[in-house]
Amino acid sequence: VIQKWWPTTQALDLVEGNVEEVAAAVHNEVARFVGKEVITGTWETFSTVDEAFGAAPEFANVPTFYLMLPTHSKWTVLWNNSFLCNGYDSLCHCLTSNHALTTVHWQAHDGCTSMQSEAKFCHRRAGGGNVIERSVQVMQEDGRWAFTESGEQLVEEDVQLYTARRKRDRLNEDRLLQLLARLGALPWSEQFYALPKHCYVIRRSAAPSTIIKRRREDVLKHG
Repeated sequence: VIQKWWPTTQALDLVEGNVEEVAAAVHNEVARFVGKEVITGTWETFSTVDEAFGAAPEFANVPTFYLMLPTHSKWTVLWNNSFLCNGYDSLCHCLTSNHALTTVHWQAHDGCTSMQSEAKFCHRRAGGGNVIERSVQVMQEDGRWAFTESGEQLVEEDVQLYTARRKRDRLNEDRLLQLLARLGALPWSEQFYALPKHCYVIRRSAAPSTIIKRRREDVLKHG
């Protein structure tokens, strides 16, 4: 299923909290983002992850369909129908800043997809009225690779990886997934998701006509 919906599954953001708590916070933030535009939020039951993703009728340059999936862990997974396929980092920041929810925005693809190869994560938690942020990124810039990191290291990180001579070896799909596993999340495993169970879906049914839309078959690249 992860490959079937690739590259939209190269980023499946994580929010610490049960799906009901996360749904309320996400709905609040999406409503704030879109202003006076009407959005609808509904609880829907899906038997599989494939069925849940399939509820999105199309893809757009900005999300018009937000999905919150429950898991067998402390995390709720976020997915949206943006054909840019990079999660929604600003939403994660707002969930931490405005709702004190711990979030992980991440993205991993060893090959070129909607952008050049990269692996990155940004872990955010609330502390002392501030957002405490840790981020690491390895990305391809045409023929060169760049590595950046900021913030206090997480105890779950294998920081020895960052000493590798080649920057591209410091973080990749496998190593990022290993970090997520140490954080208690397995977003690329179908067994990680607590389905069938109710999920929360937000739809922008009257989104502006200026939003660019694409058909599913024009976005998904199998395998």
